[in-house]
Amino acid sequence: MKTILATAAVLAALGTSAAFAGPIQSGATLSQAPIGSTVFNEYFANGKQVHEVYKVNSDRTLDLVTRTANDH
Repeated sequence: MKTILATAAVLAALGTSAAFAGPIQSGATLSQAPIGSTVFNEYFANGKQVHEVYKVNSDRTLDLVTRTANDH
């Protein structure tokens, strides 16, 4: 449930209803996501589908936890 709320908060904060067009920029912050929750991001780059997982820090910044790319 935390993940769903955090993802919704990210989408609302960035003003989009779809997956991000690329990696989340360094220094991005979330004002309403629960601290310690995870945020998922998915996009296409160079013909590959990229999946990212970020963790929300206590100062509401994001740390990249994992990034994987698969041929699509």
